[in-house]
Amino acid sequence: MNIIWPLTGLYMPFIGWLAWWHLGRQTFRQTRRALLLPQHSPYKNCWRMIFISTLFSAAVCFFGDIITLPIITLLNHMHFPVIVWHSALISLSLSLLTGLFLQTVIIKQREKISLWRTLLLAIKSEAFPLVIYQLGIFIFMALALKFVLNQQINPLLMSFWFMLQLAMMTGFVFSWPASHFLIKRGITPAV
Repeated sequence: MNIIWPLTGLYMPFIGWLAWWHLGRQTFRQTRRALLLPQHSPYKNCWRMIFISTLFSAAVCFFGDIITLPIITLLNHMHFPVIVWHSALISLSLSLLTGLFLQTVIIKQREKISLWRTLLLAIKSEAFPLVIYQLGIFIFMALALKFVLNQQINPLLMSFWFMLQLAMMTGFVFSWPASHFLIKRGITPAV
């Protein structure tokens, strides 16, 4: 979470900072006690669990989008025609690979199971929210590219970065029900 909170502050400036102030500054003992001791009601802090789980998907998608931008710029510079769907596929692939890798590392540290089973658990708990998050980003950016950005993916424009920031927030809203669904069914462990 030490990497996820700063990334959250980049794409959700004020909301992310307030969330970190309220949720992220807990001491290690408080967090450990909350994980070890049974809660009175399993749904007492449900919104917090969903929020933090969605933050993980958001950070991975943000990382994937930020890595995609130089690749797209390089392809444009080499006169390779890049359409929106190329950017979407590259970003989705990078986000899935990064998210599955990080989720595999987290599950492997938490549970002593085989690598194959760890990878299957990572796919089961992370692929669905990541795809839904990217879907929200793609829908918003497709509309922004058509109506605001004149069909140009240009990282040199401030309007592009503003639209990307709004797309990240839209993806967060899209991914919230997916994270809620997986936590309620016990597929994703509550954070």
